[in-house]
Amino acid sequence: MRRDYGVQSAVPGLACLRLVCCGMAWLLLSAAPAPTPLTITEVLRAQYAAWTPVAADTTPLALLRTLALDWDAASAQLAPLLDDTHAYAELRGVSRLPDGRQSVGVLRAAIYLSSAQGGTLVLNDDWCAAGLCKARTRFVRLRPGQADLPLAEARVVPRILDRDLLTGLLPDCLKGVTLGVQYLPSRYDTGLTAMATVSPQVRAGCEQAGTQLALVTRPLRLNWNAATEKFVRAW
Repeated sequence: MRRDYGVQSAVPGLACLRLVCCGMAWLLLSAAPAPTPLTITEVLRAQYAAWTPVAADTTPLALLRTLALDWDAASAQLAPLLDDTHAYAELRGVSRLPDGRQSVGVLRAAIYLSSAQGGTLVLNDDWCAAGLCKARTRFVRLRPGQADLPLAEARVVPRILDRDLLTGLLPDCLKGVTLGVQYLPSRYDTGLTAMATVSPQVRAGCEQAGTQLALVTRPLRLNWNAATEKFVRAW
């Protein structure tokens, strides 16, 4: 099942808005014309203008926002991919920390439609700053006519165990470590990819032990269920 690409929008690192037309039956019953769907570009512009990042946010877009750059100036520095047709966006590039060091990263965002109005926005940040690489994923329920609702991970994705993300036996450098998870949204379908993450200290320990995390971990494919507004395992 693919997304309804005509009415999707996404926002990186920010709260997001989604307006969705509900189909021919709704159109026939409504006396007023359906609202024009917002594009990713329009949503990003509006949400960026209303966004105040927390002080500890070192993602490239957050650093540009703290400089009081408007959307046009900030997005130009991040060479954005704004795919309004597929309701998908990427913002990747480099910004500078207050001490002059660089923050390099990419933010990916996509909307997954529900069977009714609205949908769920997935935002994934993956960045390196001040010698540390981090990743985070956020979920937002988009409700036309109501405030957007941040969602806990457990309300959207199934429980994922460490063994689900390992290719085989647990390597020594990961013993006693609980894996983190980031979720990469898809541009062309309703899939979501769960990827293992570890702290910089754990990663460094594995590298010193000669263990390549890319070889001992594996992605886990999830699919969107529009009726339940949740992701489910693909296998």
